[in-house]
Amino acid sequence: MLCIHILFVYTEFQPVKAQENKRFFTFTPISEVEFRAALKNNYNAPIVTEIDDSTKLEKAFDAIAKTYTKEEKELTENELCDSPRCLTSFGAYYPTLDLYLFYIDDYHYEKACFVFADTNEPVSHYRRFHGSYGVMSKAGLWVGLKRNDCDNYLQIEICEISKHGAWSLIRFDFAGVDINEEENPVMFWVDKKTVYIAINERNYEYGNHTQQFQYYTIKFEY
Repeated sequence: MLCIHILFVYTEFQPVKAQENKRFFTFTPISEVEFRAALKNNYNAPIVTEIDDSTKLEKAFDAIAKTYTKEEKELTENELCDSPRCLTSFGAYYPTLDLYLFYIDDYHYEKACFVFADTNEPVSHYRRFHGSYGVMSKAGLWVGLKRNDCDNYLQIEICEISKHGAWSLIRFDFAGVDINEEENPVMFWVDKKTVYIAINERNYEYGNHTQQFQYYTIKFEY
């Protein structure tokens, strides 16, 4: 598993590049104009957020129930729930990929879980992926966020979802920055290997708290 940790300090804007084992990404500032222009012609997979036939979703819920982890069961007890089902919700259906997306709540973020719509089989079984503010590309690549015990410790994961399964491609962390929740969406796909994201940069220098909204492109190879 590739993990890249970056401490992002606001000075002059310079592209950031990281590389390991022939997997790398670049993190480059862009203008707000470029961000909004690309959003109009994004590369996100078509999405359906409501399913009329509830029996289809029930079969998928039943399939996920067989994959709940020890940690998810323990969280269920802490939340005084009868089953991890109370932590699980339907997120979306991607018709061109024939995939269901479900969210499973954790303490500080949402985990993504995928199910094949035609067979109601979990794509990754017990494995979960970063899910908060997640977006699927037309090519079946998923990008999602995770937050730990504070909002401004942002973790990004890019995964590949296919008929063969689901696996994480790249994970990387940023300290001192957070997503800009005022944007909708906060990130989206531009092409098969490029994501645009809106960032809230925080500066606590000399006891002063300032923030600045910025826009970046994340381009990766693997």
